[in-house]
Amino acid sequence: MMNTKSALLFSMVFMASLSSLSHALVLNGLLINAVQVTGVLRCSLNGNQYAPPLIGITVHLVCDGSSTDLAQVVTDQYGSFNIMLRLLNIANFDLQRCYIRVNLPVASCSVFPSAGYCTGSLGLLRVIQSTLGNVACLALSGPIRINL
Repeated sequence: MMNTKSALLFSMVFMASLSSLSHALVLNGLLINAVQVTGVLRCSLNGNQYAPPLIGITVHLVCDGSSTDLAQVVTDQYGSFNIMLRLLNIANFDLQRCYIRVNLPVASCSVFPSAGYCTGSLGLLRVIQSTLGNVACLALSGPIRINL
């Protein structure tokens, strides 16, 4: 028969193991340790791949409509961005509720409104193994939405 201290220790370890898994991102049965988000921003409302790139624009990774960024980067000379985020201390990272946000105005692009922000959804490209563990590679997918 288990004594009280052993039972308490067992239940604490069991609960801790369940809580860490319940807050993890699991894709196709793989525990994801990090996400990489890539994309290219262009001065276009309809996704024209020949539109000029948006250079030096801050890109925010946001989840659940939060005002707190999980990460932010600045686009390069090609309008490209690459965010690498370890999920170690992030509870409840949900791919369906996370998106890219760019604050307006964008001085170098007159097709966007002068106030508000743009959002873009993310899509899963693949899962790779690296020194960080399993990395979910995500990309900007679908149309950009304007929020005034």
